[in-house]
Amino acid sequence: MKKVSVPSRLWYDNVERVLTFPQRWDVSSLTSPGFDKPGLSPDEIKARVEHPIEGPTLEELARGKKQALIVFDDMTRPTPVGDVAPFVLEALHRAGMKKDQIRFLWALGSHGAYDMINARKKLGDAIVENYAVFNHDPFQNTVHAGRTPTGVELWFNREFMNCDLKIGIGCITAHVHVGFGGGAKIILPGVAGIETINQFHNQLYRDQSRTGLGNFDNNIMRAECDAAGDLAGLDFKIDCLINRRGRITSLYSGPFRATHAAGAAEGKEHYGIPFSGGYDIVVSNAYGKANESAIALLLALMTLKPGGQGTAVLISDAPEGQVPHYVMRSWGSDYGGRHFSPKTPGFIPLLMKRLVVLNPHPDRTCLDLVCHIDDAVIVKTWDEALAILEQDYPDAAKVAVIQDGTMQYMKPPS
Repeated sequence: MKKVSVPSRLWYDNVERVLTFPQRWDVSSLTSPGFDKPGLSPDEIKARVEHPIEGPTLEELARGKKQALIVFDDMTRPTPVGDVAPFVLEALHRAGMKKDQIRFLWALGSHGAYDMINARKKLGDAIVENYAVFNHDPFQNTVHAGRTPTGVELWFNREFMNCDLKIGIGCITAHVHVGFGGGAKIILPGVAGIETINQFHNQLYRDQSRTGLGNFDNNIMRAECDAAGDLAGLDFKIDCLINRRGRITSLYSGPFRATHAAGAAEGKEHYGIPFSGGYDIVVSNAYGKANESAIALLLALMTLKPGGQGTAVLISDAPEGQVPHYVMRSWGSDYGGRHFSPKTPGFIPLLMKRLVVLNPHPDRTCLDLVCHIDDAVIVKTWDEALAILEQDYPDAAKVAVIQDGTMQYMKPPS
């Protein structure tokens, strides 16, 4: 049997899942150059936090400030914030700030709130036990901050707006809407009110040629994020690039536009898969954003044999389930957030021969973002998935394994 290893269960035991395939199949592992880069050491992370790519240092920004807020990305993002935040705190304390002048805020956007088990995973025990950690609430306690040039009304978290030093910690990965995450996206939608978030997502339909996975240049939704960052007063941003083991391989600190531009420029190679397609079977793994695993199906569709003849396997191993999303997901049997539409059976067969979902902890709403649950075959083990594939492809087959369809993107043909 042929073997391909993919990363799995980032926020749990963080292991490698070994996939086996028949010798008769032609199997390719679609990876990205940055996925195999080594992680930065603590000293290297500290040096990059303390030496921004432009502008004043964080310690200089913090001098004389009364209240600091550190907004950080949530469990739908792979950033090991606990590897970065201690060095941020060191700079703030050197500037004279005390513990009770500093607090942390989850950049939830319209995602559900988190408990302290998750906060300890993301931040580490020392931070949770010594600093206040708050959930963002998009439904109340927001402050009006103006509007973007296109008219999006901006309401932001009250605690965030009340602080005179605003710091963000997040990561840059390929993103289905803004091209590459990071930068001021941690503000919009990260700490925005629900109506602001709905209006932000409306931008998807203004010009779809200027949004999309890996589409960084002239992205209209990125422009909304940047305008929000300015109006909200985001003072200092830390943006990280991540490898296939959830480690930070590169880090940029400083003004949010500068960190995002530098990180996205590197990200085009770091996360890019050389153009490839025409596969009978595509196995698309969800790792960095396993609880938003539907994202990984986009890459599968781009890589499959055209004409609905291929089979996609989505590996969706998130024991906590898919993240609650107040804008995009279902909240009842036939209704949901503003941008949710109920899915009826029959959509997936229009796109592919079969959709197999490897999910050890399935539930009846786990696919509500993409299809009706009955359009997919859900299995709990790779052996079950392989048995279905071998039945459908008893002879030769061209197979692709996408290492992490939630962080990677397909480069356009050269």
